[in-house]
Amino acid sequence: MAYLIQILQKYQARDLSPYSSSISLLKNTLYTWASSCYLDILDSGSRAKGTAISLASDVDYLVSLSSSCNENSGGLEGIYDSLNSKLSGIYTNVRKQNVSIRLNLGGLLVDVTPARKQLGNTNDHWLYVSKLKTRKQTNIKKHISDISASGRTNEIKILKVWRELHKLEFPSVYLEYLVVNNILRSYPTGIDKIGDNVWHVFNELAKYSSNPLDSRLVDPANSANILSDLLSQTEKNSVKNAARSAIQQTNWNQIVW
Repeated sequence: MAYLIQILQKYQARDLSPYSSSISLLKNTLYTWASSCYLDILDSGSRAKGTAISLASDVDYLVSLSSSCNENSGGLEGIYDSLNSKLSGIYTNVRKQNVSIRLNLGGLLVDVTPARKQLGNTNDHWLYVSKLKTRKQTNIKKHISDISASGRTNEIKILKVWRELHKLEFPSVYLEYLVVNNILRSYPTGIDKIGDNVWHVFNELAKYSSNPLDSRLVDPANSANILSDLLSQTEKNSVKNAARSAIQQTNWNQIVW
């Protein structure tokens, strides 16, 4: 357990204070770009959930836009492309990802996701999925609430360190809900339990039958969004093989370092 606590400290989310002016300028750019569509800029990723590590994306923002934004002029794809063009005209190393656009603020990796809010008193948003050229509904605030209050943030951070060190494809939202709502659902919480709990996760992911990766996992924020479909079978097999390798080791420093 002491070693895993050292790992948590080693890879704790970086201090953003040296980047405060750059972040302020970015937010001003996003506000200007959104124009009359602007509703809010939300902290939407691992920092808001309490699962951030220094090896992964540093900051995630969701730009919340009005429900009628760009409705008759390219829709969500038009919004996504417009933001990409705006950021590419100002920053270097801008690249499209699946639903977000990543930029580098002097070494700080920032993922920006444009999203159109749905009508009514709801936090539901539509996102554009560039790889599939379609849209999906999600509720970032529910994700943040579910994960931050789960009591599993330390286990998730260790697993994210493992994912990054072993170069595995394993989207955070899938990993987080798989751990919280499936694998560790009935297990005790607490810092003194993280070793046993993470080891249990590895054993579950290493299974040849009844592996949780083979189960259908639905996004609690949208039953039509199947989180388990975020990974191909080949990518799931890579996670399984890495977990099987992990449980063969005799020391934690052979798994995370």
